[in-house]
Amino acid sequence: MVVFGLSFGVVTAVAGIHNGIFAAMGCYVDAYGAREPYPRRGPLLVILSVLFLLAFAAGSASAGDVWVMVGVLSTVAVLATLLVRTLRMSGPGSYFVILVAALAAFLPPAGPSDTAVRVGCLAVGAGLSWASAMSGWLSRPYAPEERAVAAAFRSVAEFTRTQVDAAAAGRSGSGTGGTATAARGAAPAAGRNAYVAVHGAWVALDSARKGHGEEGAHGPAPRRMTLYTLMIRLEVLLDAAQDATGRGGPRVSSDQVAWLRATATEIAASRGPGPPPGGPQSPPEAVEAARDLWPVPMPPRKSLLSELRGLLSRSSPDLPVSLRIGLAVAVGTALGATLPLLHPAWVAVGAAAALEGGPGQQPAQRARARFAGTLTGVGVTALVFHFYEPGTWVTVAVVTVAHAVSRGVPRSALFVRTMLSTPVALLLVATVVPVGLGRLAAFRLLDLTLGLVLGLAATLLLTGVPERRVRAAVSNAVTATGTAVRERLRTGTVLPAREGEAWLRMAELWDMHAAVPTEEVRPTGTADRLWPAVLAVRRLLTWTVLGAPVPPAPDDAARVGRHMDALARAAAAGLPGSPALRETLPEPLPSSPAPAPELGRRLLALESALVRPDQARLP
Repeated sequence: MVVFGLSFGVVTAVAGIHNGIFAAMGCYVDAYGAREPYPRRGPLLVILSVLFLLAFAAGSASAGDVWVMVGVLSTVAVLATLLVRTLRMSGPGSYFVILVAALAAFLPPAGPSDTAVRVGCLAVGAGLSWASAMSGWLSRPYAPEERAVAAAFRSVAEFTRTQVDAAAAGRSGSGTGGTATAARGAAPAAGRNAYVAVHGAWVALDSARKGHGEEGAHGPAPRRMTLYTLMIRLEVLLDAAQDATGRGGPRVSSDQVAWLRATATEIAASRGPGPPPGGPQSPPEAVEAARDLWPVPMPPRKSLLSELRGLLSRSSPDLPVSLRIGLAVAVGTALGATLPLLHPAWVAVGAAAALEGGPGQQPAQRARARFAGTLTGVGVTALVFHFYEPGTWVTVAVVTVAHAVSRGVPRSALFVRTMLSTPVALLLVATVVPVGLGRLAAFRLLDLTLGLVLGLAATLLLTGVPERRVRAAVSNAVTATGTAVRERLRTGTVLPAREGEAWLRMAELWDMHAAVPTEEVRPTGTADRLWPAVLAVRRLLTWTVLGAPVPPAPDDAARVGRHMDALARAAAAGLPGSPALRETLPEPLPSSPAPAPELGRRLLALESALVRPDQARLP
């Protein structure tokens, strides 16, 4: 709130509110990067700020020519979406980048000097927002990682609690009652949530590392090393809890559940937790033992430029999603420029709004939430300002407060965020389109609704993530994990490059599983069919990089390699559970290994997850 008000207010006082609104637009950078650790957040927000400035300049340069605007805005939409998604920036996707470009394009054409002033005002807002986002580094430099690790501990505690409750219900003789059934039924969902949270914590720790040197000659900072040690313990405990769910292994005790909860509280408060119940090592000893493992299971660190090489990966969902957004923005720009609308930029922005900005929601859900929020926001604005035309400083104050409140609302509450951002948009635009807030509000609803309809129409033309990309993600993950397993059996260890490649391919599969349901016009069940394979690959990789030592066995390594190669080829031919996948598998499959019983169980679990995902019994 302070940064937004300072940017908007100071520029307004110095250069007028017609320039202050551009500083306010630059503050939209504050919607991004909230979950990233500071070493990654800083460079990412610099890239995003530059993207804001380039998008605004490109939009300004295209103003006045309809077809140039169509080409520029659709290109900005595609490239911004690809960049934001490839770098995995937390926030509303490319929505605000498209908004900045569209608003600039639909303003009256300006000369180079005026455009330079506007870009400078935008840079002021973006720069101050960057400084605000990074200010926490001074007081709690590890807070983002601590929040992620604490969330993982809480989720695993909830998962293990469901197991303890189910066991208690069974011992009390109510195993056939509704309570025991509910407790058992809650375990799969809690287990999935636990794995999602643990994966997020590993991603946070991985993002906090710096460059190829693994944070220099002295290794990671002591606090990050402590968090890493706790995550290794949590990974082992989660693996044991999944064993208990999948095949009735020993269950986690209630004392361990209590330790998980207490540890989550201590981590969130930046304190060091105590040892687990029955733990053989004190915290300092555990940290020293974990130092030898660092950074397993995380891969060798890549630079941001290296990450950008994955822009066009065939196992990524990002390209088709970006093209769909670009198509919607292109049509919205053309219609907005040709129809007699009051502020046509909202058509292009509305088209993007149906496809971006709502985490975990499908396009239709986003569109409904955006429409309802806009309708409510328009009604509130028209009611409040029907008989009162706000002055400059009332506008600055109201916009600042509404922006601050909207940023305090969870990102999943898209209706509330849209309702709060609508008065902000109306008051800002009213400073450059002085036709009255009432008329402007009516056109805001009309223009945005037209854009939302266009966005939904684009989802019908380019429906979801192409199946071939989903198959490629599964096949690549199975192939890379199989290579790591084969090397471990052959030599007794896994080279960092092999382990890193397997981790990256598993992460791609994880992202694909998360993206598929949010890009579908209607639920297809693909994500549910993918989940057993995602979990089976993840647990096989866990055994490979963290499992107990096994003696080298070249013959077994060759058999496992043939087994995994066959599964990878089948995964490339069809989705899990599909006839195409089953028909590609040879009869019989290459023999499964015997060097380690646990490895054999996990290989069979992967085969079951691919062939019969609806009946898969994970180890």
